[in-house]
Amino acid sequence: MNSDYANQSPAGEIALDARRVHTITDRFSMANTYLINEERMVVVDPGTELNVRQLQFYLQHFLHRTLQQIDLIVLTHLHPDHTSGVEALRKICDAPVAASAVARNLLQGQQKGHHSSSSIAHLAEHILTGPLQHVDLFPPVYEHQYKLVNIWLEDVAGLPGHPEWRVIASPGHTPESLCLYNPFSQELLCGDTVITIQGGAPLLRGSANRRQLSETLRVLRSLQVHYLYPGHGRPILALHPLTNVDVEW
Repeated sequence: MNSDYANQSPAGEIALDARRVHTITDRFSMANTYLINEERMVVVDPGTELNVRQLQFYLQHFLHRTLQQIDLIVLTHLHPDHTSGVEALRKICDAPVAASAVARNLLQGQQKGHHSSSSIAHLAEHILTGPLQHVDLFPPVYEHQYKLVNIWLEDVAGLPGHPEWRVIASPGHTPESLCLYNPFSQELLCGDTVITIQGGAPLLRGSANRRQLSETLRVLRSLQVHYLYPGHGRPILALHPLTNVDVEW
């Protein structure tokens, strides 16, 4: 990971743009889909088919825009609760799907026989959290999502067609987790890297790799962020929303 671009200009020299991000979710904020509303729109984490229906309604009745104005779908990571709506969304718009190049590298390594079944199970322990942590869901789930992706995103690269948005690798919750950051509007879309569903302080979701998780937190804290958009829970508006982050080891 690299945060050099965050330090190219002092925060005071950046004219703060209007917020770009709209939240599409249920009333409990259980799984959030985000819409980057620009000349051409980006959907981040389509979630479920219900999220897609809510997105379609929001576009038509609140923003008065069409699905054809979506030019990119971004997956912050490949867990099913964030990706199962991709196929439903692709049926009603022609936008390509983008995800971290880390996922491609993991899958290609597996397909070439670089991972034994035991090593995949070990990797799954780092990818899954909570009660599913020791269930080996990695091969079927990730192989299915892999086939949906058209564009592979590299760390620190600009988002295709949306150069003001930067890709930030944020391994911890999963190896291929990424965030999207706009230094001009100071918005951070962080998927499940950071969640707020617990209430109180944001929670950085992690794995057994403490060094990697500490590096992810360092990079995110180096950014000027006023608007934090988590994969689960309510967005946060604050001067320094990542200051008091709790860490899930």
